[in-house]
Amino acid sequence: MPLAFLTNNHASMLPIRLAPTRLDVWLSTALGSLLNRAPVFDLGVQSAIRHQVLGGFWFAAVLYIYWVKAARDEDKETQFRILTTLCGSVLAILLALAAESVVSWPPPMRNPMLKSVFPPYFDISPSVNCFPSLSTTLYGSVAAGIYPVSKRVGTLLWIAVVFAVALPRMYVGGHYLSDVLVGAALALVGYSSARLLLCKWLRPRAESLVAGKGLGRLAWEVLMFVWILQVAIEFRDAIWVKRAIQFFLD
Repeated sequence: MPLAFLTNNHASMLPIRLAPTRLDVWLSTALGSLLNRAPVFDLGVQSAIRHQVLGGFWFAAVLYIYWVKAARDEDKETQFRILTTLCGSVLAILLALAAESVVSWPPPMRNPMLKSVFPPYFDISPSVNCFPSLSTTLYGSVAAGIYPVSKRVGTLLWIAVVFAVALPRMYVGGHYLSDVLVGAALALVGYSSARLLLCKWLRPRAESLVAGKGLGRLAWEVLMFVWILQVAIEFRDAIWVKRAIQFFLD
């Protein structure tokens, strides 16, 4: 179903103001009808999302375990896969931020049409744009990167993307179905681009960096630590820097 344009007096300016599809609104309403039955559970889901229990912690833990295990076993292929995942996640987030700069719509809990669906005890999302789902984009790219390393763990991570990342955020009114579908698509595009375009360039450099010693190796390990930390907190620091730059440029 095509996206319906909202009236915009500045249609030539970005971002483009759009409205969610009927399917988005219907599904958000259906999920919202489950709220208010167990307020403690509802607030628990919202708190778990905010504190990265549903998402960041587990994905970062998987990355850390595989990185440390590969370094201990001198498994260069796994190390290369993790580095490709690093590049893929960064590309995916950049694509998502670019999409966010072009398309804009408020999350369900801030949508006037759905205001009655979400309970007053929820903390209203400060975000004015929920498109696309950055969480789905980031953790989808990690799941895509881990899958070649371990099909079992990769499959579990994809299941987690659906049931621990996308669905809970839709349940509390943070995202529409379109947000998470586009986020998953961007995750695959970001990782696939890193694997296809950077493979020949990255592999020899990755081998030299991983095998290096001294300050070069230390700097590389610090970079990996920072990246895994950003995965754990959903790249919030990087997004804050991006929005701060936008604020000063506007």
